[in-house]
Amino acid sequence: MDTTEAIAPEALSDLIGAIYDCALEPERWQQTQQQINAFCDSPFGGLGINDSRTGYIGVYQHGYSPDFIANYPAYASLNPIFDAASLKAVGEVNTQAMLFDQAEFLETRYYRECLSRFGYRDLIGFIGLKSGSRVAFLHAGRYDHQPSYGEREIGRMRLLVPHICRALKISDALDLRTITSAMLESTLNTLAAGVFLLDGQGRVVYTNTAGERLLRRSQALHVVQGRLRAREPGAQQALERTLESLASDGETISTTIALGNGADPGFVASILPIDRGQRRGVFAPFAAAAAMFVQDPEVAPLMPGEAFAKLYGLTAGELRVLLAMAPGLGLTEAADMLGIGESTARTHLQRIFAKTGTSKQVELTRLLMSSTPPVAAR
Repeated sequence: MDTTEAIAPEALSDLIGAIYDCALEPERWQQTQQQINAFCDSPFGGLGINDSRTGYIGVYQHGYSPDFIANYPAYASLNPIFDAASLKAVGEVNTQAMLFDQAEFLETRYYRECLSRFGYRDLIGFIGLKSGSRVAFLHAGRYDHQPSYGEREIGRMRLLVPHICRALKISDALDLRTITSAMLESTLNTLAAGVFLLDGQGRVVYTNTAGERLLRRSQALHVVQGRLRAREPGAQQALERTLESLASDGETISTTIALGNGADPGFVASILPIDRGQRRGVFAPFAAAAAMFVQDPEVAPLMPGEAFAKLYGLTAGELRVLLAMAPGLGLTEAADMLGIGESTARTHLQRIFAKTGTSKQVELTRLLMSSTPPVAAR
């Protein structure tokens, strides 16, 4: 089928131009989304940008009813569409039927209690950006009185894919080049480890959220006259020697020391020089010479998602069940939280066991925890 049939060259050129305008002025996505919807014969659609470091940071939509927009936040955590799409490759166009078994999707609480109320029928879209912690998903949708998406609409969306992906990549790159101390601070505050940035004399120039929590709760470290000190004398001597060696030895990459005072379970601190190489530019706003990372054992790390799913070949539905059960929920509780049937959840769990080579929930949880990144749970 010729998917370019009835496409006026001028109209396509204007739309592509509008897409690239969004690279420098992201607020233009709101208007450009209307053009994308029309190009794919869709009454509504949007571009959602999710950043795991700072939370949900942007949405540009057109055509959704005000009632849907008002009601969506209550059901956002039940939405399986973004999770399913995020497991696909950047630029891979998918319809709803390509992402889900339709019978299973129609069974979800998200569809029954949210989408069906507004006459939702079908979706077409793709992941336009995966950069660090940031993911962008562009989509268009149709109501139940309209036909499902077919090859014609898939072909039209594919014409736009390279331009949308490039525009999003340009915006992301510009954002990274203009990084400020506030943005770096936001990133450091997502870490589960306490981070202490120190100047050349050992004075504390910055402490992240986890570090402030550690100072309040732990007896191992405290700040005296602006300097970070270990309460146990041996640990303090090791800290002083390490900072001296980092200042005098340009070849030292990093070192670790033990912290504790008998009452605490103890920590292992990693100290990294940051006043050399590319790190000097990144941490310039803080005028810091060294970074000290101290793990707080009371802070739960962020559960791994996409990477874990890819490692073991899990589907989006299987991953959602796994993450729901990870904190210790039973199968019935997890199914209720996700808005799916218990039988569906049980099927997903059996498939997870088979793919990961586990047979019990405790084994599965241990495997998941061993894959967790050093990022604080939100």
